[in-house]
Amino acid sequence: MKRLLILLFLLFFINSVAYSEEIPPNGCGYSITRETNPIYWGYLEDYGALLKTELEKSRMFRLRGMGAAYDFFLTRDGEIKDMRLSVKSPYKYFNKNIKNIILSVPPLPFREGMNMDEMQMSIYLGYQPYDEIDITIGSSFRNNKDIFMISVDTSK
Repeated sequence: MKRLLILLFLLFFINSVAYSEEIPPNGCGYSITRETNPIYWGYLEDYGALLKTELEKSRMFRLRGMGAAYDFFLTRDGEIKDMRLSVKSPYKYFNKNIKNIILSVPPLPFREGMNMDEMQMSIYLGYQPYDEIDITIGSSFRNNKDIFMISVDTSK
């Protein structure tokens, strides 16, 4: 009798997994590209390059795979507001240095055609065995805004 119950349970479980459907995440972002959004792409690409240069100049202790991210609002006049740590490294020293790197790079002025007063930004700086600047856009449930994300990885 136990075997029959186990067999029925397994058949039910396997059946439900095989026919389940994935629900897309709520507020999932879309990719911006140089072709679809040239103004924003160029702005984020230039800002990411400045952050990468500053990250490569830093002489702090680090290991491959270490990284931290900060979220903040960037105003049209270049002010960084409400900065908070969103992805932590286990080392407070490292998190503090990443914050200092972000604050040491003055944000670029908004370009002509960027019709917003402030941008919600998420900046990730990390060390990997490769060099990459990745630009994406997502959505925030908290304040119903787009989040412009720059992920900078360097091997230096």
